[in-house]
Amino acid sequence: FFIGEGVQVVNRALEAKHHLVSLVMSENFNLSKFIELPDGTEILRCSPLVLKAISGRPDLKDPIALFLRPPIPDFKTTIKQSNIVLLTENVQNPTNMGMIMRNAAAFGIDAVCVDATSCDPYYRRAVRVSMGQVFATPHVRIDSVLDAIAYLHRIGYVTVALTPKIDSKKLSLALQGIKGPIAFIAGSEGMGLTAEVLDSASVKARIPMQANVDSLNVATAVAIALYAVNDLKESI
Repeated sequence: FFIGEGVQVVNRALEAKHHLVSLVMSENFNLSKFIELPDGTEILRCSPLVLKAISGRPDLKDPIALFLRPPIPDFKTTIKQSNIVLLTENVQNPTNMGMIMRNAAAFGIDAVCVDATSCDPYYRRAVRVSMGQVFATPHVRIDSVLDAIAYLHRIGYVTVALTPKIDSKKLSLALQGIKGPIAFIAGSEGMGLTAEVLDSASVKARIPMQANVDSLNVATAVAIALYAVNDLKESI
């Protein structure tokens, strides 16, 4: 299962054809805010006393929905149908993962490939922060970023590791001349990408910053990279 909070998230999940199991809400919540609810949905209207018992507070601003978790797409099948993808290594913060999924939807990339050490994109907080956009972009699970990079190279991808390290190329220069499919790689909030991943990538790319700033939030860096590659492809 996964949990969706708020009308916007629930409606986007329903539009994406996710199976809604039940809804928890306050007694006077207006159901007309939802698009058509499936037959058989369990609707639980709770009194302030019940809400306080289950949530610690007597009111519930946003309804809470329980959905069946969908099957995760196959990595190799998804990649073969894609042109721009993102790999994450050890991105553990749900807020960052939610923002990454929202950025992925905003810039129209084809898939987000989440490694075993990264946060689940369907984690409650990640779904909420994405504003339901987690449902707009396929995400797949990979056991190893290194194995995924090796496979991507075999099928013609260029892999671009995002890093603030000074020995990397400026992002705009790193993207020049790339005409085939691209896979960006983003690392953990604290340590960034591991040395093994950096060494395995086709190219290391950095986003130029002022001297007193050492790095960007991972979701911000991903957004800039995705905008840059979209802008480049439109100009070709």
